[in-house]
Amino acid sequence: MISNCQVCDSENLIFADTGANGGYGPELLPGTGVFKPARFRIVVCEKCGFVHFFVIPEDLDKVKKSRRFRSINELR
Repeated sequence: MISNCQVCDSENLIFADTGANGGYGPELLPGTGVFKPARFRIVVCEKCGFVHFFVIPEDLDKVKKSRRFRSINELR
């Protein structure tokens, strides 16, 4: 995880964990499960308001195993 904001380098960060499958929004981490999909940790800088999104570490394997994600190297 991060300890400083990537934009302003502030250490004043707050976070919340949330599901990636919004009932009314897009499926942000597709293919990671229907009943217990992968979750995000959202980190917000209190100084500049920049928002960082991370997959919660214990859910990262769900994303890696999802057939909906491909290597970025395939775009080259």
